[in-house]
Amino acid sequence: FNTEGTQVAIPDVQDRIIAACNTGPLLSAFQCDGVDWLKCYLARIYVAPNQVAEFVRHGAARELQVLLDQRFVSVASQLSADEEKYALTLADQIAAKSADHNLSPVEHLPEAEMLVIALRPALECEIVLLDEKAARTVAGELGLRVTGFPGILARAGLDGLLSSEEIRRMLKQCQRQGTHYSNRLIESVAKTYGR
Repeated sequence: FNTEGTQVAIPDVQDRIIAACNTGPLLSAFQCDGVDWLKCYLARIYVAPNQVAEFVRHGAARELQVLLDQRFVSVASQLSADEEKYALTLADQIAAKSADHNLSPVEHLPEAEMLVIALRPALECEIVLLDEKAARTVAGELGLRVTGFPGILARAGLDGLLSSEEIRRMLKQCQRQGTHYSNRLIESVAKTYGR
């Protein structure tokens, strides 16, 4: 059922894919009670070990723990020494592409570590959930498919599961709670993809 109480077809579990996710998209899902939309399209989400502290810092430890207990979210194993070096290289690339050139590459290490995890063949990640623009650019250069929480809602809209108003309401709720979604982005996603 969607938020209007209309019965909708949910994709079969075999159609759901595995993702690596940065903190932002999951926080957005928590902010607007949108976790079920992630579960609609994703079989599992991997997060980097350092991201757990970020969820705690943002007051979302309980919500994360629920998803860990459900085994919908998994904390990937620590990076190897070689992976840590590669993550530093990626953090440099993200910093170089960032609109805020004042940030040190170390500030981009969480996104870089998540990209390294997404590249692990054993995890079979098919998509990366990531909101930060420079990190999305680097992910694309690595050949990774990228979306964010608005992209998940857009997909639900395309599948006839969410209306424009529902998408708008959820993204506005995230925005009110501090997520940096512009009004232009919200309106574009709602108008273009809502049923």
